[in-house]
Amino acid sequence: PTAMMLAANRHIKHTSVSHSAGWRRNVAVPGRGFAAAAAAQQKQNQKQKKKKEVSPYKDTILLPTTSFQLRGNSPVREPQIHKQWEERRIYERLAIERKDAPTFTLHDGPPYANGSLHMGHALNKVLKDFINRYHLLQGKRARYVPGWDTHGLPIELKVLQDMKPEERAKLTSIKLREKARKFALKTVDAQRDQFKRFGIWADWDAPYLTLDKAYEAGQMEVFMQMVLNGHIYRGFKPVHWSPSSKTALAEAELEYPEGHTSRSVYVAFPAVELNESLPSEVRDVANELAFVVWTTTPWTMPGNAGVAVNGDLTYAVLDCGESFSGCSSRYLVVAQDLVDELVPKLGIDAEVVRVVAAVPGSSFAGSTYAHPMYTSERGASAASAAPKGSRPVISPVVVGGDYITTESGTGLVHTAPGHGQEDYLVGMREGLPMISPVDDEGKFTADCEDGELVGLSVLKEGN
Repeated sequence: PTAMMLAANRHIKHTSVSHSAGWRRNVAVPGRGFAAAAAAQQKQNQKQKKKKEVSPYKDTILLPTTSFQLRGNSPVREPQIHKQWEERRIYERLAIERKDAPTFTLHDGPPYANGSLHMGHALNKVLKDFINRYHLLQGKRARYVPGWDTHGLPIELKVLQDMKPEERAKLTSIKLREKARKFALKTVDAQRDQFKRFGIWADWDAPYLTLDKAYEAGQMEVFMQMVLNGHIYRGFKPVHWSPSSKTALAEAELEYPEGHTSRSVYVAFPAVELNESLPSEVRDVANELAFVVWTTTPWTMPGNAGVAVNGDLTYAVLDCGESFSGCSSRYLVVAQDLVDELVPKLGIDAEVVRVVAAVPGSSFAGSTYAHPMYTSERGASAASAAPKGSRPVISPVVVGGDYITTESGTGLVHTAPGHGQEDYLVGMREGLPMISPVDDEGKFTADCEDGELVGLSVLKEGN
């Protein structure tokens, strides 16, 4: 009790008690911390007792003695390991010692030299390193040849981002290439050090760079051989284009702004001639018939060269009634499965509309129509209808592909071979003209043959 009182002395309150005799004395009164202090002392005593007890099994367990660290301590150990690899030239020695072994060589698909590495680079290089080390373990002479793509828009954009607008205005193509070259070489050195830090084994002292003169000469030799073999020809095809950079873009370089809403439009193309295989009830109303398409790119309408249908879908010829004012045609052709959905959208009176006929899409192939932007003719034959300028005003209905569905739209597709890959392939097959009246700045040219559109941006007011 005395020891416990002493231990708990800091938890005791002191107070003065007065007596009638007129003198005062201090009295110790236990506070609330007294019990807790006592319990803590008891627990400490038990710990000391346990420490003195020695397990009878201690000397019977044989554990290995090693200097191997329990923790990885990667920030410190990894650079030490990499330095050891480099000093001992492990990768190079394996290649020399196995000069007669089967060879496995992996040429790197080059990254762009346009900035610091990210997780995509790490995944790419580590997986390739797995492959190389696997072949090394198989006893092969494995070589990994790294490389960098040092040409192209990504590098040029990085250079331009660090320049002021007035500097850009004075920049010539030659100066831009010089700056891009310096930036690329500097980035190659930085990325090489970062790849080494990943622990990747490769011929880091002998990479290939696409800006090397020898590499460029090799490309020209291969290209010349392709020309001599007849593999190179000049033609047209649609490409992704950047009006701001005035250059073609790869699909991986496309960016779509968040929250963007595409302007869409329904267009009725009035029929000129119908395929003879169509039922008479359809051919009898040819002068009042139109093919209806829906597009989210109205700006491509000047490039229209055909209307595509799916040969395996069924199409309905609708009689919209005499009071229909949605367009100048009373009879409209749409996919049968979309009739209920399109009637209210096109402003057709549901009480009046009726299906004149339901026919397969292939039956419309060979029919023709007039472009509503360039002619008001109806009933003229394709042979007698004169084109306006370089563009035909009469175009055919063609069979497209399985990209034409009833998930949206009308089941008929506005086809502009100069503006889309699928349209281009259909146009090549059907011999349609490649019309693309848009310049490098993304503005309509005089080839669109519409004075109101010339000079307007296709992505803004021209749409």
